[in-house]
Amino acid sequence: MDFSFSPELLFWVSLVGFSAGFLDAIVGGGGLIMTPAMMGLFPGFEILKIMGTNRTSSIFGTSAAAWSYIRMVTISPGVVLASAVSAMITAIIGVQLAALLDPKVLSFVVLVFIVFIAIYSYFKPSFGLSENAVSETAERPLNAALVGAACGFYNGFIGPGTGIILVFAFVSVLGMNFLRASAISKVTNVSGDLGSWIILVWKGLVFWPAAFPLIVSNVAGSYVGSRMAILKGSRFIKTIFFVVVLLMIVNLLYKLLCSTT
Repeated sequence: MDFSFSPELLFWVSLVGFSAGFLDAIVGGGGLIMTPAMMGLFPGFEILKIMGTNRTSSIFGTSAAAWSYIRMVTISPGVVLASAVSAMITAIIGVQLAALLDPKVLSFVVLVFIVFIAIYSYFKPSFGLSENAVSETAERPLNAALVGAACGFYNGFIGPGTGIILVFAFVSVLGMNFLRASAISKVTNVSGDLGSWIILVWKGLVFWPAAFPLIVSNVAGSYVGSRMAILKGSRFIKTIFFVVVLLMIVNLLYKLLCSTT
């Protein structure tokens, strides 16, 4: 399908990219903005082509955010490597299954889990505001690998909201504060995105005329968002985290209700 990029369409694509990059850089969840917006701007595209185009820009945007965090936040190389490698492997598996299976059942499971995250975060005010390391040595890379594997598969299979789940897992399983969890989740997310993106590019599921302006705007939004998160710290990130969790619940409920009508 051919599209001529009018100034108006270019403006909306760029605004979507910037907004998604900004939110992704703080806590994740940019796909909650980008996926429905891109489906509205390019209604003739199948969902996997939307996913491939979005992922092309998010790789660059999240990489920019990850670089900003790495320069300012101390993170464990072993934890990052374990989570990133496992996320890449399972994302490749997830994106292959996405074309074969109906994700409705998995969406319901994710909805239940996200509701649990919202309730848990709300009734535990200190959650993620200070470090409470589960283990400093042997178990941490293993736990990080398990987190990366689970979230990488979700990233490939469904996509939107991966960053939120990663941040929650790093805070709850590895005892990190929100700032450090957000930093490590960016590196893990990029790795998972690369794994599934390679398959999407190979299958021709990237619309490059839209991907290029999305890349530029997403990187810009990611830079602004990461700087704001680092400046304001864990309490600010937790507030945005809770808002995005609620939005994700609404989004999943809407999808499930629409799929049954």
